[in-house]
Amino acid sequence: AGGKGRTMLSEQRRQSILSEVQRSGQVRTKDLSDGFGVSEVTVRTDLEILDRKGLLTKTRGGAVTRTTDSTTAAFARRMQTNLDAKKRIARAAVELFEDNQSVIFDGGSTLMQVAMQLPPLSNVVVAATAMNIVQHLMHRPGLDVHMIGGRVYPDTVSTLITDADTALGGLVAHQVFVGAHAIDSSLDVVDVNEDMARTKRNLVRMARRVVLLADSSKWGVSGTSKAFSLSAVDVVITDDGLPGPIRSELEMTGAKVIYA
Repeated sequence: AGGKGRTMLSEQRRQSILSEVQRSGQVRTKDLSDGFGVSEVTVRTDLEILDRKGLLTKTRGGAVTRTTDSTTAAFARRMQTNLDAKKRIARAAVELFEDNQSVIFDGGSTLMQVAMQLPPLSNVVVAATAMNIVQHLMHRPGLDVHMIGGRVYPDTVSTLITDADTALGGLVAHQVFVGAHAIDSSLDVVDVNEDMARTKRNLVRMARRVVLLADSSKWGVSGTSKAFSLSAVDVVITDDGLPGPIRSELEMTGAKVIYA
C-alpha cells in the first residue's frame, strides 16, 4: 500500500510541475526541490519522465514549456483545415510565378502549400517572413532565398515587420503573395492583433503586385485589427465555395478574381 501511495504522490507532483511550467513558462530544479521537499535527483527524474512524454523540455537546471511542439501541432492542424481548397488555391498561385523576378511570401498554411507546389524556377529572389517556408525553399536551385528580419512571433514561427522601408533594405518585389486570417464584411483583411496586421500591411507595401490567397472559410469573418483593404489587392485567389453575395461584392473591387 505504501508503494502505491508513493506512486500517486509522484504523479501528483509531476502534474503540479507541469502546471507550473505551463503557467510561468519555465521552472528551476532547485526551486521545485525546495517546494516539494524532495531531492533534486527526484525532481530531475520527474522532469526526464515529463520530457519523454513530450509534455515539457528538460534543460540544464530545470525545464521550459515545449512551445515549438505545440506551435508545430497547431500549424499542422491549420494545414489540414480546408486542405483541398488550399491545394487548389496554391496550384493557381504558382501559375503566376515567372523566372527573373523577386517575390515576397507571407506566412501561413496556404502559403506553405504554394512553397510545396512551386515549379522549377530560374533566377528568382524569394523573401519570406516564415521560417518553415524559408527552410522548405532555401536548398532549391534557381532561388535566392532571404529571411525578412524582425521580432519572431511564436504562434506562427514568423517575423513581425515594423518598418517596410528597412525590411530587406527597401526591396520592392515584383509580387507579394499574402494570406489572410480573415476578410470582414467591409472587405478588409483583418488579423488577431496590430503586430500581425502591421506586418501584412508592410508586406503589401513592398511589392508592385499584390496577390491575396484566402479560402472561402476566411470571408465574412471579423477581426480586431485591420491590415489592409481589398482596394490594395491586384489578384484574389479563392475557392468555388465562396457564397454568391460575397462574390458579387468581390467582383466590384476591381481586383482580378480567380476561383480555384
